[in-house]
Amino acid sequence: MRHQNETITGLPAEQLLKGEDYIDCTFEGCRWQGLRIENCSFAGCTFRKCQWSGVVFSFTKMTDARLENCAFRGIAWGGLRGKSALAQPLAAVKNCMFQYNDFSGMSLIGFDFSGSEFRDCRFDNCKLSGACFQGVRLGESQFTRCTLEKADFRDAEGYAIDPAVNTLKGARFSFPDVVRLLDGTGIRIE
Repeated sequence: MRHQNETITGLPAEQLLKGEDYIDCTFEGCRWQGLRIENCSFAGCTFRKCQWSGVVFSFTKMTDARLENCAFRGIAWGGLRGKSALAQPLAAVKNCMFQYNDFSGMSLIGFDFSGSEFRDCRFDNCKLSGACFQGVRLGESQFTRCTLEKADFRDAEGYAIDPAVNTLKGARFSFPDVVRLLDGTGIRIE
């Protein structure tokens, strides 16, 4: 079934998340726990004040989604794909909390993460060139095999980035937080 320009609140998620297409829809206050979203497509949708925990995406596409004032726990976002390299799954993230989320394999070039918080999240093999993490609390979040060229980590805190396995050319960091880049090298700073 196709939904367009609808606002979706308070309906049982099981009825909405199998074989459905959503275009420019707004999801308000959705609380989804342990759900499987199958064979759906979300194009230009906005998710506001939603709380998701343990949601799994299966054969689902998402393009240009906006996430506002949401909390996401235990979500693997890398399974979502846009229609092309230019149409990314996420268009904007504003004031969201991500805990135990996995962003592996995602292309979020030039993405602005400022204003959100990440706890124990994983970024593996991600394209994050020019991404803005300025002032973001990254509470033990790890970056491995990522392209972080020209990314902005000024005033960010709590990140784990190994310069030996990530591309950091032109990335910006603040002192003294930049010292964290040396954590895995065995170098002692006194």
